[in-house]
Amino acid sequence: MLRVAADRRCKGQKSDSSRPQASRWAPIIVIAAILQIALISVFIGAGVYYLAEFIEEHTALTKKCIKWTIHVVIICHIGLYIFDNLPLTLIALGLLNHIVYYFLLTDFPNFNLTSLSFILSIILLIGNHVLAFKFFRQRYTTLSEAYDNVVSHYFTNRKRSYKIKNLFTYLGDITGKNNHLK
Repeated sequence: MLRVAADRRCKGQKSDSSRPQASRWAPIIVIAAILQIALISVFIGAGVYYLAEFIEEHTALTKKCIKWTIHVVIICHIGLYIFDNLPLTLIALGLLNHIVYYFLLTDFPNFNLTSLSFILSIILLIGNHVLAFKFFRQRYTTLSEAYDNVVSHYFTNRKRSYKIKNLFTYLGDITGKNNHLK
């Protein structure tokens, strides 16, 4: 047997023992994948449980964080309207949605599932997502198009007079630092 394996190696042929045996490793791979999925689920569950306990213990801090988050999102909506040429209906619905979220904080951490503000927030959430999906479906670009000179594509495809490039050019002209670009 050894002589046959040695003769095969000399002739450039592989012996039977050097071939990979995928069937031997398949059960181990499946068990490892199932174990990873189970552990990740447990870890995410533990993290969510910890966050829920933290929110329950520190409701005043949580309310402040949610208020600040709502303020930041409202500022982002205004910035998206000014700089990114998003439609007014999408921005207005998003702003209205976050104003309703703000009203939900009046009796935080308690809320009523049948209250007008809660029902309105759910309806506005669904409407905002529907409008956003319609808007971004109309402006679909492939990944290669997005990677194809992203910066120049961003600055040249603007149809509004409030271009971010103009803002930076104006600021550069005021400071006199971009004379080398002319």
